[in-house]
Formats: sequence, C-alpha cells, structure tokens
Amino acid sequence: MKQIIVLLLMCCSVLSVNAQKWFYDDGGSDMKRNQLGIDLSVGKMADVDGKVGFTGGVRYQYNVHRYVGIDLIGVNYVGQTVNNEGLGPSILQGLIGLRAKTPYFYEDFAGYLGVRMGYGHDFWLEEGGLAMEVNVGMHISEHLLAGYVFNMQKVNLGDGFSGKYKFHGFRMGFVF
Repeated sequence: MKQIIVLLLMCCSVLSVNAQKWFYDDGGSDMKRNQLGIDLSVGKMADVDGKVGFTGGVRYQYNVHRYVGIDLIGVNYVGQTVNNEGLGPSILQGLIGLRAKTPYFYEDFAGYLGVRMGYGHDFWLEEGGLAMEVNVGMHISEHLLAGYVFNMQKVNLGDGFSGKYKFHGFRMGFVF
C-alpha cells in the first residue's frame, strides 16, 4: 500500500517539474491555476444488498497544464443503505490523483477523465485498505461537470482475507 502511494506521489512530482513553464506557454494564463471541486454522486454498491448508495467529496485541484491537473488533496465519503438495517458501509477516503480534460468541442462542452488512489476506512467493519476512483464525463459549463463514477474500496478483514466494495453511480461536480 505504501509503495503504491509513494509511486503515485513520484509520478505527480515528475509531471509538475516543468509545470510553471508548460502552463503559461500553452496559453493557460487565462484559467485558474488552483481550483476547489465538490463532487456528489448517487448510485449503488455492486457488492452490497442494499438500496441507494451515495458519495460526496471535496478536492483541491492544481492545474499543471491547460488540460492536465493534479488532485493534490481529496476527501470522499461513500455510503450505502442496507435493506432492513439502515445505513450500511460508511467509508471515508483520502485520495490523490490526476485529472485530464479535452479541448472544447462545442461551446463550453469538454470531456474529462479523473483517476485517484489512496486509503479508505470503513466505519461499518472498522477496517481499511486501498481506495481507487475513476470518473469520466463532460464539462457542461466552466463550473459544472456530469458523468459516471466507479469507486472501489478494498477492506482488509484479517487472517489474509480481504473484501471489496464497488460503487457505480452518476456524478455531478462543481469546480470553483
């Protein structure tokens, strides 16, 4: 787990070595360098017999290029209601990753792809493990995103056993 996080941090560092020059040479001076994002999703956990699942998160995005950003700090909450039990898995995740954006293909419409990894703790089972998130979608406007999110949380159960939660959902994002 520690090696994966160190490897991801090293990749982010290497990408941002020439970030200052790269950002301004490509005409990035007309966009914000630092952005705050709020992500809200509704969907379902594939491995839990439940009803509605949801996620909510806040992230700090540092743009190293007009089309590439690094999510330096991200906090996610993932929850699911379970039939006849109320709130089931309740996971808090700390994530870092990369975010890519396509050029605008019609007015303010552009595609995006985000990949983040980190650590998550499940308060239902009181265990934690590797967390990963992939989301893909469109910028509907400069500040509004919509798309699909896949979130995976691995939980170490002890004695060499582990389990996974897989969340699939629709995401709405706001960037400031």
